[in-house]
Amino acid sequence: MKSYEVGGILLTECEPQIVVVDYGTALVTPERVQDVLDKSFEVWGQDRVAVLVKASGGVDLMRIASVVEDEALADFTIAVAIYTPSKVMRLIGHLFMQFQRSPYPQQPFDDEADALAWLRARVAADARRKISVS
Repeated sequence: MKSYEVGGILLTECEPQIVVVDYGTALVTPERVQDVLDKSFEVWGQDRVAVLVKASGGVDLMRIASVVEDEALADFTIAVAIYTPSKVMRLIGHLFMQFQRSPYPQQPFDDEADALAWLRARVAADARRKISVS
């Protein structure tokens, strides 16, 4: 499996088509998200992936929407699960997702195993969709 570091942020393919982006305690800014996206495009190319975002630190929500709402990401992103053990961060995440116009499914989680199970289901549905379109 592939693993890379971008500015202290770890990107790891934990299983086929599922990439974990671990921000640790770093502030999640639009610039950091764009760096991660650029590296992801470079590494995974045209392969669609589901993403598990781990973030224990803060998120610059006011500026990040413009990056994650980009319609071009729908071609590359199957779904995004956001895992944070912090109840406050989950509440903020829920609020953010209500107003954001994401071009792909996304869901906040307080349990990493649940997040991975949800992503696996999205990957399987994406594979079935590809087969039915072919």
